[in-house]
Amino acid sequence: MLRSISRMPVGNIQLQSVRTVMTSQPCRDRARSTAFGAIRSTGGSKDAMDIENLEEFQFDDSATPGYDNLEALREVRKYLRITKYELPKLKAHVKPFQPPSKTQILRFRTSTYIGESNHPAAPKVVLTVDTKSLPLTDVELHKFLLLVGSRYDPVKEQIKMSCEKFQDRSQNFKWLSDTVDKLINEAKKEPEAMSDMPLDLRHAARHMKPKVRFPKEWNRPVKSA
Repeated sequence: MLRSISRMPVGNIQLQSVRTVMTSQPCRDRARSTAFGAIRSTGGSKDAMDIENLEEFQFDDSATPGYDNLEALREVRKYLRITKYELPKLKAHVKPFQPPSKTQILRFRTSTYIGESNHPAAPKVVLTVDTKSLPLTDVELHKFLLLVGSRYDPVKEQIKMSCEKFQDRSQNFKWLSDTVDKLINEAKKEPEAMSDMPLDLRHAARHMKPKVRFPKEWNRPVKSA
């Protein structure tokens, strides 16, 4: 479209202004492009967005929602091309799976939002660890559970913590790891002093209710055919 403008007998100043407007705000429908054509042909200084300068839509072109759908299709095809041509290149970097060792007890979970590099929830890191894998005795584990409070899930026997204090995800990883180390060190300091203190499990009371099952003796007898 810029190539056709360069052939029009208009002045350099008017040509530069039309190019600037079209670059900063590209037209999406025929009515808006017709207004730009009117400016090019007359060489006037009319407002391109003035409704009085727009011709009547003849239903011979797609409207703005149609061009929005085309833009969405281009976005989908972009990722389909990446899937077909770029992802197979990752086979050269494949490594065999190695299960975590006994010392690697921390599990981290993050979320990546495709197409949103600055999503507010992207830096968040969630940590889970099994209480049985912690290097603590029964008395020390009891104090550790008292310290973590409602972050303890008695049904799954896991500790769940999250951090989104920092914009960099690696800093949230480090903060969670350091916090677990501090809790373990604190749990090993005079654990007998808190051994008689009961755990507060009210946050998990609804998950700890026993399931009521229908007694088999109450079933109706099956009539033999």
